[in-house]
Amino acid sequence: MKIFSKIALLTFMIISKNIGQSFIPLTVEYALFRASENQSYLEVYLSFYENNLKYIQQNDRFTAEYLATAEVIQNDSVIDRRFDRRISEIDTSNAPTTIRQFLNLFKFYLEPGSYAVRIRVQDQHSSGNGEYLFDLTVPPFSSDHLTMSSIQLCSKINPSSGVNEFEKNSFITVPNPENLFSISQPVLYYYAELYNLQYDSAHPGTYLIHTTISDLQGNIVKDYPVKSYKKPGSSAVVVGGYNIVTLSPANYYLNMEIKDEQTQATIRESKKFSFYKPTERDLHTADSAFASSRVPLSENEYLNYSEKELDKEFAQAEYISTKEDRQTYKNLNLEGKRIFLAKFWKKHDSNPQTEVNEFRKQYLELVNYANQNYGAMRKEGWKTDRGRVLLTYGMPSEIERYYMEIDKKPHEIWHYQQLEGGVIFVFADISGFGEFDLLHSTYSRELQQPNWERLVIKTPGSLQEDQQF
Repeated sequence: MKIFSKIALLTFMIISKNIGQSFIPLTVEYALFRASENQSYLEVYLSFYENNLKYIQQNDRFTAEYLATAEVIQNDSVIDRRFDRRISEIDTSNAPTTIRQFLNLFKFYLEPGSYAVRIRVQDQHSSGNGEYLFDLTVPPFSSDHLTMSSIQLCSKINPSSGVNEFEKNSFITVPNPENLFSISQPVLYYYAELYNLQYDSAHPGTYLIHTTISDLQGNIVKDYPVKSYKKPGSSAVVVGGYNIVTLSPANYYLNMEIKDEQTQATIRESKKFSFYKPTERDLHTADSAFASSRVPLSENEYLNYSEKELDKEFAQAEYISTKEDRQTYKNLNLEGKRIFLAKFWKKHDSNPQTEVNEFRKQYLELVNYANQNYGAMRKEGWKTDRGRVLLTYGMPSEIERYYMEIDKKPHEIWHYQQLEGGVIFVFADISGFGEFDLLHSTYSRELQQPNWERLVIKTPGSLQEDQQF
């Protein structure tokens, strides 16, 4: 059973109301990185909503097909072109009313200069089409002083575990072309690259990163602590994420200041983004327009759930259930499980006067988030340590990611400012198979290993193995 976020629904409603069927509105963003001394690497990100395509029903499936084209133009001539043809299929139980965006990535290598970039989308089942054109200046990347790529904003960033179109430098960086974040996507993920750090393998040195968020007038609204990182070489990857759910709805800038501590060279880069929160009126409108997706209020609304679906939902609620809850549920028949599960969520409902059980909705959205971001070795994300912490304490205030340390295994540090005046959780991929185990927390109720850093140090054998690959 799918539960749609009110924000996504509201966006879908607005687009459906205001856009003609033959025109496909496109969102396009790009980022520039250094490829070599004389070439830049351009990534162009395209997104548009699924409901702008025509789906054709074939037996128990709906099928849509589109062709996306990206062209680089210089002096009125197309100098490079990329194509991406895709087919989307959904079953008839999920008729094409889903609120989903297609996402395409186009890659180019360009010399410094002035260009135009044209993006086109053609629906293969109708006359629907869209076009987006923008001017692009590709500056030369310096080879002798500290410089930085564009800041790419992402909907999520994970360590790479295989071939993926969004992979860069051992990370899966899923673009967010709209640069839009919300209460259903509250983590501001970012990716950037540093070039020409002064580096000596005998004395690598460090660099500092100071991150702030400012409004459009330049007033600082979030000022994050300065962090120091050991240089992995003359280049470095900068990744991170901040929970920005406490921001007011508005447009902002993410600002980054990088300083090479050995040379004192400093560089600054900014990226504009938006944060959106729906009003009470918006939420009410969304609920009314899509009442069939509301959270069950009684056992009768679980009638279409199989026992397997009931068991799965209750299992996912393990972190907020008691031993008595689990023992009682285990001994119930199908009808008893329906009644129990409805009462279980009602017990946790923070606002029982509303039709929607906000607690259950938010909890299951976090389950989905954990499954998308933290699954490993065929283990669902909600069953991992990161999934448990997420479902128990909610989204962290900040996540520090250390995936590229030469002498350390990949690890993350989660910050929760709302717990005991500020605590951290440290997770690490000790086995090397992508699952991050909890090593340490300063929260009084969790595992505490103050010497956790020795656990993430790579052995000489693993260092040598890394160098071979």
